[in-house]
Amino acid sequence: MNWSTIWELVKINVLYSNPQGMTALKKKQAKHSKKDFKAYKEMIKSQLMLTLLFLVIYLFMFIGIDFNQNPGIFSFYIALFFVMGTISAFTTLYTIFYESNDVKLYVHLPIKPTELYIAKILSSLGIGSLFLMPLLSLLVIAYWQILGHFLAIPLAIVIFLLLLLSSNVLAIYLNAIIGKLILASPHRKLVSSLMMFFSSIGSIGLILYLNATNNTRMTQDGHIQDRGQVPYFKGFYHVIKDPFSIDSLVHFIIPMLIIILMIYGIIKQVMPKYYDDILYTELKVTRKKRQTDGSKDPEKSLEQLLRKHHLFTIQNASLLTSTFLTPLIFFVSMFFPVYNARGFIANFLGSDYFGITFLIGMILGSMSTLPTSIIGVAISLEKENLYFFKSLPISFEKFLKDKFLLLMTIQTLLPLLIYSILALFVLKLSLLLLIALIVGFLSTAFIQGQLMYKKDCHYLNLNWQDVSQLFTRGGNQWFAMFVMFVGMMVGGAVIALTIFLSMRTQNPFAINFALTFLLIVILALIQVYLQKSFWKKLNRFFEF
Repeated sequence: MNWSTIWELVKINVLYSNPQGMTALKKKQAKHSKKDFKAYKEMIKSQLMLTLLFLVIYLFMFIGIDFNQNPGIFSFYIALFFVMGTISAFTTLYTIFYESNDVKLYVHLPIKPTELYIAKILSSLGIGSLFLMPLLSLLVIAYWQILGHFLAIPLAIVIFLLLLLSSNVLAIYLNAIIGKLILASPHRKLVSSLMMFFSSIGSIGLILYLNATNNTRMTQDGHIQDRGQVPYFKGFYHVIKDPFSIDSLVHFIIPMLIIILMIYGIIKQVMPKYYDDILYTELKVTRKKRQTDGSKDPEKSLEQLLRKHHLFTIQNASLLTSTFLTPLIFFVSMFFPVYNARGFIANFLGSDYFGITFLIGMILGSMSTLPTSIIGVAISLEKENLYFFKSLPISFEKFLKDKFLLLMTIQTLLPLLIYSILALFVLKLSLLLLIALIVGFLSTAFIQGQLMYKKDCHYLNLNWQDVSQLFTRGGNQWFAMFVMFVGMMVGGAVIALTIFLSMRTQNPFAINFALTFLLIVILALIQVYLQKSFWKKLNRFFEF
């Protein structure tokens, strides 16, 4: 095994580990050019900074807890960060192993599969181990509390390295098994995008869950309440507290022996077959696609083909995450306070307060159609295909309108479903209030979606390399923050004023009717403006 070859491969593959980070480095270099700029060095440096940040960012959560007396909380934190770390390691490994598409470049070179495999694993550690870094801080604090002397630090480092090893071994097996299945699928891009999307959402969901549970761990008398110990992960407590106990044997020593056997399997089975798994699986899929393509019904309508094309353009994990992340975070952040106050809200919001739920629907709809979502980059996603469709003997205007309607439906469906379930089953709102919420959501999402679609036309970019480049055009990120801030502040102020006037006049129906009428008029005027300034002049935006 040639370690100099492995190091050279690491320098290449580390650039695949974080596509968004690589895009940011390119922009930084373009603005402030450096003569001695080396992308891999800058990437490694940025990953080291992130590692240090994650090492200290959760310290506030660990300090103040006596883990010696609360092994359940200790095992819970270990389990949560371990799962997040394994998910992160898996997605990073998948990106480097299967999204880089570089195996064909190496197969004819004097590079062994094991050398390339090890290089790709090492390249993934910077990003893949980020969520495990808080565990080092946790272990140092907990073991110091248990032992009470300096040996806690080296023991914490050793146990952390074992956790890092275990997490990456599991991630490598997931990567090998799932990666091969995705390669064998004729819908590789779709499955890959959905997998990466749900992995990202899962990690973020676990972080939000961690923060939520951290706020509810105190009892009424101000003391910390322990929780049940998590199997396997409680072994990292007992191996220090009582290393010769049954818990240490069952939940630490035996799992470590299993990890050693899994490492042996990686060395003997997974690594040597990497080239064959990639090349022969792709060859089989290509042949299968040709056979399938030849048997397709030639009578399939143009509308179906275009619809399939529109869906294909949004098969990007970063795009899906950016689109649905904000509604998800907002939903989770508001769920617990809303759930705790559900009785008061259900009693207070009678059917006369339909104007308030209409406005709340508008705020939620606005947050679901930001410039960093699908509809905000929909046309730019076409890349050079846009020129091709413009040259076809079809109505280009109809092509763009159909694209808008389809993608708008996809973008609003999931958030609307989540908010409707929350309103109907948690808050138990009346049917009238639910309808007002849905109408407010859909009308605002539809109108703001048109504004984002128009904005995409103004800042059209068909030469992007990573979809994150589209999110920063024309100050999109700042504009998204502005939309969210205005929606929350202005919307909150109007809701407060409506409640005040309803209680003051003792006529909530009239106040809410006036509010709803005013909001509908404003939305109608904006729609008229969009119809005249955008849809009727649509072709002028694309005079290539």
